[in-house]
Amino acid sequence: MRVGIIGLGNMGGRIAKRLLDQGVEVGVFDVNKAFMQTLVGLGAVEAESPADLALKFPYVITVLPNVYIVKEILTGQQGLIKELRPNSLLIDMTTSIPSVTKELSEMLKTKGLRMIDAPVSGGVKKAEDGTLSIMVGGEVADFEEVKPLLNFIGQNIIHVGEIGAGHTIKALNNMISATTLAATGEAMALGVKLGLDPTKMLDVINSSTGKSFSSDFKFPNQVLTRNFEIGFTLDLMVKDLKIALSMAEEEKVPMFISSASFQLWKQAWSNGKGQEDHTAIVKHIEEMFDVEIREKTISATS
Repeated sequence: MRVGIIGLGNMGGRIAKRLLDQGVEVGVFDVNKAFMQTLVGLGAVEAESPADLALKFPYVITVLPNVYIVKEILTGQQGLIKELRPNSLLIDMTTSIPSVTKELSEMLKTKGLRMIDAPVSGGVKKAEDGTLSIMVGGEVADFEEVKPLLNFIGQNIIHVGEIGAGHTIKALNNMISATTLAATGEAMALGVKLGLDPTKMLDVINSSTGKSFSSDFKFPNQVLTRNFEIGFTLDLMVKDLKIALSMAEEEKVPMFISSASFQLWKQAWSNGKGQEDHTAIVKHIEEMFDVEIREKTISATS
């Protein structure tokens, strides 16, 4: 299969490399020329513009910061729409606003073009080893057509409904993830303040009903080790929470717990942690509790 990729940041670059490693012919475009050259050095084909990529590759994946950039990549002066063909398929892996995704899909349909939304979950490590979770919205036939390609980068690939459904469940999943991480952070910080060993706290939590991906993976590997290496920024998590809560607002339904969690995330974001890894929400909680959650160490900051 031959695929072009637009957006070569933390996720897009790793997805491109993974596909190259699997023998897929990959074309690349990014406004950051250095990102492109790195992948060209690994065998990718450099495109001069999104339109150039669409001309050369039947499948195009977009992995971009937000839906508005996707729209610009589609409709700009050298946008994809200039050269996409009726047999082409746009695969949008950006975490986007579902209603705007539907609008873009309808626009493409009027020109005889196809689109699915296929956001991913799992972070940079799973992008590297091809075990991402991929949630797909769109026509079943389009999904089945590109499933062999998605199998190279994902382990759990689920068709969840019509166009926009993938972006919907991605935002809701991240809302759960954000709320769980924040709640676990508060509990761990309080336990440390009360004199508990955080490692033993996690032993109990992870063998009990409080277990989550945050307690099972993020705390042992990032928080206790103080390894807050950037994979998915706090800024992006705030963006996803806004998307989830905006969907609730559109449906006129309350989101009491998630809205409260969002206020904590927004406070950490406004305090300058936006460009740090999203697990920096725990550092924000630690500052409020005047503690540090560290492996085999219980200390109060001063």
